Amino acid sequence: MEVASFQGYSIRDIEYHKSLKNLGNVLSDEDSLEVSSDIHVTPDMKQAKLQLKVLCHAPNAEMNLELWGYFTLMTKLERNEITDYLGLNGVALLLPYARSIISMVSVLDGKDALLMPTVDVLGLLKSTETFENNQKT
Repeated sequence: MEVASFQGYSIRDIEYHKSLKNLGNVLSDEDSLEVSSDIHVTPDMKQAKLQLKVLCHAPNAEMNLELWGYFTLMTKLERNEITDYLGLNGVALLLPYARSIISMVSVLDGKDALLMPTVDVLGLLKSTETFENNQKT
């Protein structure tokens, strides 16, 4: 059963800062990647927007990216079921676009691309209190 149909995405905000250090910019354990999301559902429960924010730090660069993913909801679900579904599947769907955008923008600035590591979306989602509370009910 199809729960939501992906309609597309848009880049809502992008910031790229590069320092003068020339240390290479592949993310390591000391570097940081922050991913957050927020889901907005229309009152009629037919459309949803997923706001994905990715902040990527590296030794000589930083990128802040905000993507919005647009979804048509195909089945009647409760609001918490929609947010759980899109929180996992919608984020997993948008992250490859974010990875590509981050890499492409940074490589346009020089020969070294800023590489975003693979993200365990389920692990990230399980660390949020809302998801944990919904799984218990």
